[in-house]
Amino acid sequence: MKTVALLLSLIILGIVSFFLLIPDGQKSSSDYDVYQYVEECKTELGINGQLPLLSCLDGKQVPIYVDEQEIKSDNWEQLLSFGKKCDNPHWLGGDMGCWTYSHLQVRKLDNENVMVLNCRQKGNQLEKNWFRKTKANLGMNQHQRKEQYENASSDEKKELYYLYNTFNDIGIILRNTKTGKSCYITQYGTAVVGFLPPLDKPLPSKEKFLKLFDPAQARPPQDFPEELWYRDANEAFKSPEETASAGCVACHNAHGFKYSPYINSKHGLPDIYSMAKLPFLAVGDPFKNFFNNADILQVTTDSIDGEQQLCTSCHKMTTSGTCGYIFNAATDHPDSTLSSWLTVSSRNSSWMPPIKVDAARVKKHVAALQCCCKNPRSKGCRTRQFGPTEADLPPGFDEGQGWVEGQEAGLCDAVIGSYQWNAKEF
Repeated sequence: MKTVALLLSLIILGIVSFFLLIPDGQKSSSDYDVYQYVEECKTELGINGQLPLLSCLDGKQVPIYVDEQEIKSDNWEQLLSFGKKCDNPHWLGGDMGCWTYSHLQVRKLDNENVMVLNCRQKGNQLEKNWFRKTKANLGMNQHQRKEQYENASSDEKKELYYLYNTFNDIGIILRNTKTGKSCYITQYGTAVVGFLPPLDKPLPSKEKFLKLFDPAQARPPQDFPEELWYRDANEAFKSPEETASAGCVACHNAHGFKYSPYINSKHGLPDIYSMAKLPFLAVGDPFKNFFNNADILQVTTDSIDGEQQLCTSCHKMTTSGTCGYIFNAATDHPDSTLSSWLTVSSRNSSWMPPIKVDAARVKKHVAALQCCCKNPRSKGCRTRQFGPTEADLPPGFDEGQGWVEGQEAGLCDAVIGSYQWNAKEF
């Protein structure tokens, strides 16, 4: 009996020792949690000190427009009818982008690093399309929602607190604006109270936690689900592996951030032109692996009529994130899918600002780049690595070098060499 017990003890000890001695890169992905990722991010980006505690309600509510009219409390039902689409969707996919009450804040951490918190509404705790059915006034601003909550009966407070301080899509970006290193933390698909837990220190007690936030922001009522407001970072956010697989890298790689009519430099983001010069250096193996597996490349065209490609003279185009259907919307040529939910109005006919260049010339450059987006290795196109690590950058990247000429014949070289402007194509 003693022999069997000793043998079992040795086996258990061996198993424990085996897992303890596995190199970090070979351990189970579940071992790499939000706290570890954040610490790695701070080290890689050079962030000293603790990160700020975040509340979605500290952000600025970004107004959403429909046909140049801002959605407000007195017109929300009319403007959010099935027949109306929004001018500046906060979400680039489907009519969820027309939701109101999204809050945005851009915080400068030091001379190099910025932190962006985007708290969006794409549904509630029950169903994605509740705003089409609810009797709640979705055009109300934060002050109106808070006032409604505080003046409500005890039976109504729980549901009205959902309306006031829950969001179902949280996005946090940490970006070094000198090196291009970037980190992403997210939660989506479930209601989350806007009081977010600390990212780089333990969760304090319940009593202390709520006291850390602006006293002007209403606290949850007693019957509100505790798990929605009192949870640590691992409970509040997706794991790094889940976040990486969700497509943050695929969407944001070109500039580290995403620029659109909803959010741009006017809302506090770093200037897009300066971001275009940087590589995309992802922190964390899950994000690096996603970038490599997706074979994401920077793309441009050969000179057109002896002139540098107009589009990429200002900002970066990549095979994922800026190429594709969003490219069409930005250049005032929405495809059938996008135009079904994004209006084209005089206020926002395209994302790109007007440039003093002949229209036919612009269209030629746009058509050439569209072709290279679809066929990046075609003759007439050029690609280069721009991440996900410094070791992947070609020599001379900072000086604009490292481009590889496309070798596949019969595709974009014909477009670039002999493209004739045809109005019917646009």
